[in-house]
Amino acid sequence: MEKYKDRTSSMHLFLKIMRVFGVWPWSPATKDELPILVFIKEIYRYLLHLPFTFIFIGLMWMEAFVSTNLEQAGQVLYMSITELALIVKILNLWYRRTAAWQLMHHLQNAPEYEFRSQDEIRFWRGEQQSFKWFFCLYGLVALCVVYSGCIGVLFLKEYVLPFAYFVPFQWQNEKGYWYAYGFSVAGMTVTCISDVTLDIIGCYFMFHVSLLYQLLGMRLRSLGNVDNELEFEQQLRLIFKMHNHIRRITVECETLVSPHVLSQIILSAFILCFSGYRLQHVGVRANPGQFISMLQFVSVMILQIFLPCYYGNQITFHANQLTNEVYNTNWLQCTPHLRKLLNIYMEHLKRPVIIRAGYFFDVGLPIFVKTINNSYSFLALLLNASK
Repeated sequence: MEKYKDRTSSMHLFLKIMRVFGVWPWSPATKDELPILVFIKEIYRYLLHLPFTFIFIGLMWMEAFVSTNLEQAGQVLYMSITELALIVKILNLWYRRTAAWQLMHHLQNAPEYEFRSQDEIRFWRGEQQSFKWFFCLYGLVALCVVYSGCIGVLFLKEYVLPFAYFVPFQWQNEKGYWYAYGFSVAGMTVTCISDVTLDIIGCYFMFHVSLLYQLLGMRLRSLGNVDNELEFEQQLRLIFKMHNHIRRITVECETLVSPHVLSQIILSAFILCFSGYRLQHVGVRANPGQFISMLQFVSVMILQIFLPCYYGNQITFHANQLTNEVYNTNWLQCTPHLRKLLNIYMEHLKRPVIIRAGYFFDVGLPIFVKTINNSYSFLALLLNASK
């Protein structure tokens, strides 16, 4: 009815981009593959990210440390802290790359989640397409933030880098500026695309798990049309097995995204704080390109915090909805034996399904609101301190 690979159709393009940018593992090597190609695939991510991610971010932090005042440090800290969260995401996925690849392969090929009706296929395709187009737009907006800042500084009379970092040579001249500018553009391009795609893969795992809970709810609801007692029990037991599989991959999903979300939530309050402080000192008339870029950056950062909180909340919400779906089954016509099974299942559903970030807090919309409140409090404190 539906090919297994179509279950993750929204991620095909993003996974290809992630391989190019060294943040997603290549397919396992085959026996016929040349050893040199296997070696290149293994070290490729280090060759790409060592200069354009780790050295670039290190130079950003060095610029913050050598700054002589808070205003100068604020020009680079908002981006330095953002890039620090990126390092945590990259190292987390590199460390768990085998588990991440196996989970994606399981979501693509496991027979437990095979579609049973055209309604399930239409539902799945619609959700996957919506996810794909939304995150394509998200990625384009993030790139617009980078390139609007890079283009805006070209219209200034003095030599200004689009994103400040420590340059170990004299760059405020016609020749040196373009070397420093080019490295800044290359570094921001690599880090931006890596950051966006890592956000996408983290959100996708939670999104896919939430879809499986919705699919489970659809199958429970369809039991209301089953009158045959034997068929009802067979389908109910298949639902029990499917639920156990989903609970297992929910734990795997939590293990993969927990460090990712934890670093993002903890650092986001400081990122928004220094971004707001930066907006206070960037004049619209003096540097309109940088001001617009900063507004876009703040918008993307708020969205970057919101998305994992939203998809984590979706898992909890749809898992809790299963209790209501049990009442939509044809339980009034069931035998006492089947009613006992349904009662046991409902007792099992009382265990909450929650994605936790590093065992510190639940990933959901409440933590998003709390993060925004904390960032505003930090900004107010920073503005008072600067005065």
